[in-house]
Amino acid sequence: MTIKALAIAVTLALGVFSPGAFAQTSADPAPEPVTNPALPAPLSETLSDFADVLDPAAEGRIAGLLAAVRAETGVQMVVVTLPSIENYGGAGQRLDAYAKALFNAWGVGDAERNDGIMMLVVSDAREVRIALGAGYDAVYDGRAARVLSTAVLPELREGRMAQGIEAGIASSRERLIAPFIEGRPVTLTDGFAEEIPSNVPWLAGAGAFGAAVIFFFWRSARARKLCPRCGEATLSRTREVIEPATLMSSGTGIEHQKCTSCGFVDRKQFRVGRSQSFGASRLSSTTGSSGGGSSRSGGFGGGRSSGGGASGKW
Repeated sequence: MTIKALAIAVTLALGVFSPGAFAQTSADPAPEPVTNPALPAPLSETLSDFADVLDPAAEGRIAGLLAAVRAETGVQMVVVTLPSIENYGGAGQRLDAYAKALFNAWGVGDAERNDGIMMLVVSDAREVRIALGAGYDAVYDGRAARVLSTAVLPELREGRMAQGIEAGIASSRERLIAPFIEGRPVTLTDGFAEEIPSNVPWLAGAGAFGAAVIFFFWRSARARKLCPRCGEATLSRTREVIEPATLMSSGTGIEHQKCTSCGFVDRKQFRVGRSQSFGASRLSSTTGSSGGGSSRSGGFGGGRSSGGGASGKW
């Protein structure tokens, strides 16, 4: 071997076995986690009607309801319709797993409170899910199931898609969002009308009619309180947020009481806890726009879901 060839061999050996070569190899960064690129981007921060099951008037109403919920409570609720999940990044997945993935990809709700709600309607499979942020306790899974069974599914089974979605928004606001932001302990059935098991046999003729009448008045009475003036169970209560809370200060609201028997009327002020309406400050110019007309997706707060919620079929 010539001196020149020997020098080249030594140089190559030193390059291969030098500490710097190993340092370069070991310092290669780990690959970034791969997100699902097939998941759709939101059409707006309120409504994304990918299935095109809503007419423009219904889109406007639903987007307005969702914007009002957020402005008045600070909680972001979104509605998504899909013809199927298979063509939108959900091939081979269960509906609950897909809803969780989509919820987290969009970041529904506030990142600190994880208070967001997503209603996902899959028209071809005739399935619907209410996905909840990680901030909701386990009892809210059962309450979400009752929102579906009492408000959403009855309308969808009659072919009234828009009405079912609107009823679900209203019921979610009163039975999921309201007790959550108030920090009010709830059970599975608090605030829901008593459900009648479908396998209970009714008496024929007059007996069946009488039972139905009694149940109607009993259920109505449960939703009311005794009037302080006349003592009748005809006192109705509604709550209205006057000044939403911010991160730095609490808000205020008015509770309206009215008796339909004696005409008694009263108003009481209540406090909206601090930071409950912070999410409202994230509203962008897309607020109130219909899902079909906007391609912007601002206003999501980075909220997360741990998979809580409930599903139903119609």
